[in-house]
Amino acid sequence: MAQNKNTKTTLLIKKHNALTDGYLTQPSKAVLVDKLINVLYWQYEECGEKFTLAMAQLRKLLGLKSIKDDTRIYSAINVLQQPMQLRDFTYKNKQVYWISAPFLNRAIIWKSSKNMIDFRLDDMMIEAFKQKAGYTPLKIDICNQFKTKYGLKLYEMFMRYYNLPNKEGKGVGTVAKSLTELNNMFGTTYKTKSEILRGIERGLKEIQKISFELVTCFFDEKKQKFIFSWYQQSKYPKLRIPFNRINELINWYIQKNPSIKMQSIPRYKQSLKNKIIDDTFLELDAYYRGLMIHRYDLNPDDYINDGNYTDFKLQKSSLS
Repeated sequence: MAQNKNTKTTLLIKKHNALTDGYLTQPSKAVLVDKLINVLYWQYEECGEKFTLAMAQLRKLLGLKSIKDDTRIYSAINVLQQPMQLRDFTYKNKQVYWISAPFLNRAIIWKSSKNMIDFRLDDMMIEAFKQKAGYTPLKIDICNQFKTKYGLKLYEMFMRYYNLPNKEGKGVGTVAKSLTELNNMFGTTYKTKSEILRGIERGLKEIQKISFELVTCFFDEKKQKFIFSWYQQSKYPKLRIPFNRINELINWYIQKNPSIKMQSIPRYKQSLKNKIIDDTFLELDAYYRGLMIHRYDLNPDDYINDGNYTDFKLQKSSLS
């Protein structure tokens, strides 16, 4: 999958899908809650269910810079102490039929060390997560770039379902979600598709800006479902440019052709992306070479082999 061009080696978590899907009993609209889940989950995988973090370190892991943000952290902690429900797992050799418990058991700041915070996750809930299949790998520094709950939760959904097989066939990813499921994810209580679609559109734009992935969405009236779809990068035998340059090329092409008439910009971009992937965009070489020459001052002939272009950024960094 395409990643942000500024991405460096980062902290990776395997987030259980019960948390990815947002099924807290009292879901929050605050994006910081999900960022905190990611940080605590990573720390759990490193240290177990009990650990201590310096407040300065916690702010950094959450992508926050000011001590004034600590009140937001306390509010997010409060949300994670609300119960969630899981069924059918084993705890200390006993069969659990149903449990209602919080993900975060406690968080303490002692007077003797006010710049530190002790966390303890609920060991029973962690055990339930460990026994149930279904994890989504996520990079914390990618997740922390999202400013909206819509963007982060849709990105987690996209990552979860990215390579799962579906009836659309190879090379295309898709997932259908009901209004209720999306309300659970976003912590909202929308009653109509038009209300939630505004948030979805904001989230998908944020995904494209941060990860360079183009995810589309429409509402299927017959199924009464929101249908999300994307291309799966790993199955493009005809693609001749680096996958992570497609959106840049599309934006370059539109910029150089301001007179193009588009009824829908997202649909036009998706159509153009399809042509680039299928190698039916006849002007690919002219515009991609122009992008390399005029934006990056590069000689395109240095980055082409048998008609296919290598990623010049990767090649330059590997030579340095």
